[in-house]
Amino acid sequence: MAIFTPRGLKIRLSKELAFTYIARLYPKFTAFQVLKTVEGIELIPSFFAFFTGIYVFSNDFIPSRIAIYIAVATFIGWIIIAFGLFVIPFLVRFITLLSYLKGFGIFVIAIIIIGLLTVGWKGTLFYFIGRYSASIIIFLFDTLQMKLAHTKTGIPFTASERNFFNAYRLLASRIGVTTNLELEEGEIESGKWELPFMLLQLKWPKVVARFTPD
Repeated sequence: MAIFTPRGLKIRLSKELAFTYIARLYPKFTAFQVLKTVEGIELIPSFFAFFTGIYVFSNDFIPSRIAIYIAVATFIGWIIIAFGLFVIPFLVRFITLLSYLKGFGIFVIAIIIIGLLTVGWKGTLFYFIGRYSASIIIFLFDTLQMKLAHTKTGIPFTASERNFFNAYRLLASRIGVTTNLELEEGEIESGKWELPFMLLQLKWPKVVARFTPD
């Protein structure tokens, strides 16, 4: 069973469970807003790398330092989402807004053009070396985390599910709703999840059409 964000990020939770949490946030936040926030959180490492890239390109860093700075920026972004350290004001809101443009390749094209114009092909290449080297290591950390969670709970718990719960806690803290992930007895069975689910289905049928029962 799984739900999907508007951009297609898979979250391995049943709709009943996921929308029970979303129902706690409704009507202050709709299901669409919650799912877009998940996407914004997921993209924090990518945008840390992007804006760091602009900085190192503008200051004419040598290629090896470009790779190091980009890798470090990517890791910092990952640490923020891995440990829920959302202390920078408006960070998630800002990146969530940028996420609407992510699927068009605009940022990759921009970093290539800016890189070629400032530090040349070699500096641009080292940007991607730093970016993807860090991404590979982060993938390994996330895989290890998933295996540890599966051993303890018997439930697969990937970065996507972690980011969903991060989004819930972040939005809940904004409106004074409990950030405790433990559900009350009968909370799912109460059916409160159905209203935000039906509204998403009415307004964004293509998003809901991706949801799977298995």
